[in-house]
Amino acid sequence: MPEFNLPPRSASVSDLLEAATGVFRLTLAKSLPLGMFAILLVAMPNIYWLTKGKPLDILHPPTDGVFWVLTGLGFAGYQLLAAALMVRQRELLRMRAPDMRLELATALRRWPMLVIAALLAGAVIFAGIVALVLPGVYALVCLLLLRPVVLFEARDPLQALGRCFSLARPMWIKVLASALIATLVFMICAFAAAACLGIVQSVLSLAGVQAAALSAFAAACGLGVQAVALVFFNALWLVLYSTASSSA
Repeated sequence: MPEFNLPPRSASVSDLLEAATGVFRLTLAKSLPLGMFAILLVAMPNIYWLTKGKPLDILHPPTDGVFWVLTGLGFAGYQLLAAALMVRQRELLRMRAPDMRLELATALRRWPMLVIAALLAGAVIFAGIVALVLPGVYALVCLLLLRPVVLFEARDPLQALGRCFSLARPMWIKVLASALIATLVFMICAFAAAACLGIVQSVLSLAGVQAAALSAFAAACGLGVQAVALVFFNALWLVLYSTASSSA
């Protein structure tokens, strides 16, 4: 990405986060719609379940077939749109105008590999956590680079997983620290947004706005926050991948 100054592998965690923040600011406005649609796809099963008047209980998963079909479609659709979003971010960094057809076509070519690789990554992380916890944590950090590796390198799912480990290993601590700090900052911002939303809801409630409208407003705000998070973390994975691969 010659048009954007990426930090070298020797850069500090703060440099990596600063670069990711720069990508986020540059691409947010033109990437957020894709992020919203991606988050909506993930939320489909929960929305469906709520329409049945039942809260979702993780300890007692639903047995409804429609719920699981929507879960599968949501997961696959999310992988496609999140990939298209990352392609758009990379193209924007190259000073190219957004092109939905090109971005979706690029993501669609790698979509099957993305879905398979994501499932394999989940299995590897789960097995590592069940085994000794620490191997799972190590794998989780390395596999944060999975989306850009699958998208931008012609590798099959197993090769992509191996490539993630080889890229992340020399800068594993920095990848971990970047992810943890970014997650902490996002959580603080999310709590602050929730507090502001609570105040707004109280004011609207006193103004006579119906409870159903308030719930819909809160749900929309929650989806918006998640979409913003997707854009930022996509930017972070893109910076970490680009920094690691340029030095590999």
